[in-house]
Amino acid sequence: MVKRYISFDIEASGPTPGKYSMLSLGACVVGSTSTQFYREIKPISRNLIVQSMRVGAIGLRCLKNLKTDEFNPRSEQFNPHKVLEVLDKKGEAPTKVMQEYAEWVEEVTRGFEPIEAAAPLKFDGMFTSWYFDNFYQGQNPFGHRGEDINSMYRGVMRDPNAKISQLKIRGKNLPHNALEDAIIQAKEFEKVLELLRQR
Repeated sequence: MVKRYISFDIEASGPTPGKYSMLSLGACVVGSTSTQFYREIKPISRNLIVQSMRVGAIGLRCLKNLKTDEFNPRSEQFNPHKVLEVLDKKGEAPTKVMQEYAEWVEEVTRGFEPIEAAAPLKFDGMFTSWYFDNFYQGQNPFGHRGEDINSMYRGVMRDPNAKISQLKIRGKNLPHNALEDAIIQAKEFEKVLELLRQR
């Protein structure tokens, strides 16, 4: 069966699922980046790492109109606990998000083999797998299938030290909105697949 890749990205309150919360999930189809999915999610605990929250809160849309420093990840007055309070009110339940994400994946990959792709796959895939296992009644639509975009690039370049940033598709810093990051990764992966076909 022909593969269809889903580029996805998550932002989280800490390094591991279960103890920490997935704050947002963004995805798009590689080769059709206008086909998108994005949700912001109610936290499952109050556990957090401040630096993780400083990164994860940068692109949260629910904070967009909150102009005080306690919601500004770059401010010394940043209050990550307040961010979790906003997500409690404005985020969607994990069960709803994972149900909708599974349905979206199944719809956009109908007739294809769905493969999730991320950079790095280890971090983002750990969260989506755990959330599917704990908040979704069906089967994870990806099963155990996934591709690490960075590793694919190193393989294509035959250089274990190659970095995806060498493609110069992303700017100096990622926007850290899960959907925007997923779109950038998808464009990078499209280039990696193009290089692979040329060889």
